[in-house]
Amino acid sequence: MESLPPLTSLLAFEAVYRTGSVTAAAERLGRTHGAVSKQLQQLRDHAGVDLFRKRGSGLEFTADGRAFARTVAAALDEMRAGYGELRQHRGHRPVTILASATFARTWLIPVLSRFSIDHPEIDVALQMVGPGGSRGYSGEADLTFSYDRLLSPERWHGSVSLGDVEIGPVVAPGYPHTLKDGVLAFQTRIERRNNEKAWQAWSLLSGISVASQKQQVFDHSYLAFQAARSGMGAVMAPRFLIAGMLDSGELIAPAGFLMFEGGLFVRPTAASGTPANPDAMILLDWLKANASP
Repeated sequence: MESLPPLTSLLAFEAVYRTGSVTAAAERLGRTHGAVSKQLQQLRDHAGVDLFRKRGSGLEFTADGRAFARTVAAALDEMRAGYGELRQHRGHRPVTILASATFARTWLIPVLSRFSIDHPEIDVALQMVGPGGSRGYSGEADLTFSYDRLLSPERWHGSVSLGDVEIGPVVAPGYPHTLKDGVLAFQTRIERRNNEKAWQAWSLLSGISVASQKQQVFDHSYLAFQAARSGMGAVMAPRFLIAGMLDSGELIAPAGFLMFEGGLFVRPTAASGTPANPDAMILLDWLKANASP
């Protein structure tokens, strides 16, 4: 009988498959980049088959690796679903929330810590999405958050607004830039992967043209914000996610922010035909009364 590789290596392998990079997988799993890389190497050594090849500064699945990744992802999804059903026999199940890693780290976790004080009897499970956002997530969640109105300007059906969202370009105070005759000019435009259209949308809505010489892409917004703070370029950012860096003077907004009224959405997203988790409805009501960006 063939022995299986360590579960930790399979979880790391699945995370890279779902998020698209070792960096994003590490953030999703709450581990370091080095730890995830070591687990991938452990899996490769155990299998004796190349699962990745180098591509630039990142990794690309081989044909064998991608085929096995699909098998691992499907098996883990089935295990998670089965375990979820098992936990339902306790009389209640955790509220599963779908959100981006940056949003969860910066805004959502502090909010949920206050909720846990008011409702210690309700368990909450965070499910992180990668650069593709919630559209690339194949699992189930009770509540899904959305705030990037440049990328998705439409109001989600059945969603609840938690407050306004302001979005605009920010730079470090000493980063060279000019705003003259309706043109915001600088050298490097920092972007989040799969959100490259944000600058174009902002320019159309604000009436300000953008002139940059090159671009740099990051898998997660948090990394992009930190790059701007370090003086690497200009990044498009929601004000409430960088409020601390604005208040401390580490970032400035040379062209101000666009206001999107009611732009922070949360939506119940139980699967069709599945009864809504009653604890999720308690959390939703609490968010409407106690949370705003």
